[in-house]
Amino acid sequence: MAQKNNEKVISLPEKDEKLAEIVGIILGDGGIYKNIGLGMYELRIAGSSDTDNEYLMTYVKPLIEKAFNVNVRVYRQKKKRCIHLIAQGKNIVSFLEKIGLKEGNKIKNNVSIPEWVFESESLLKSCIRGLIDTDGTVLPITGRNYSYIWFSCGIPALREDFDKAMKALKYRTSQWNFRPNRTPEKYIGDKPSIFKYSQEIGFNNPKHIKRFNVPQGYASLV
Repeated sequence: MAQKNNEKVISLPEKDEKLAEIVGIILGDGGIYKNIGLGMYELRIAGSSDTDNEYLMTYVKPLIEKAFNVNVRVYRQKKKRCIHLIAQGKNIVSFLEKIGLKEGNKIKNNVSIPEWVFESESLLKSCIRGLIDTDGTVLPITGRNYSYIWFSCGIPALREDFDKAMKALKYRTSQWNFRPNRTPEKYIGDKPSIFKYSQEIGFNNPKHIKRFNVPQGYASLV
């Protein structure tokens, strides 16, 4: 499906696995913004220029460009060591709102995973991959030589939907860890679930791929 936007034809993707992953990425480290008076409509994805540059530039940027047939601008804040991907277009923002995302501050809006993503396991897995690749961490805990998969989230509705998703996909996870001045965290620390995640969902963020160690006894199966 294609529509004109400032004399440029853009694509509006179908509700498939790629779009579900984009939704997860936006819920994790992105947002949609508009200023009608200024005629400003933007999709933005942000990350660390130190650790997320490869992921954003070689995976997320072409993913969005192909999905919407637009050029994605790159803006770097050197002092903050931050990189932003920006896709402009009223039709893009309107489309993302139509499929269940909310414009503006995600915490104030208490954003959640759109209902259509829960319609199939493949859509849900793709969305979770986008969430973990952006707001997740792959690190062992003290005394372990294999990687736990962590997810940080300060948005109540999104935490609830993450729990709902992991239950639907039959993953065993910890309870949310609420610590003063820290974003609430949940992790996958059960060995079978860690291996299951690596096989069924996996990572597209190179920093996670490089850090990930399979639990002992499972490595030969990878």
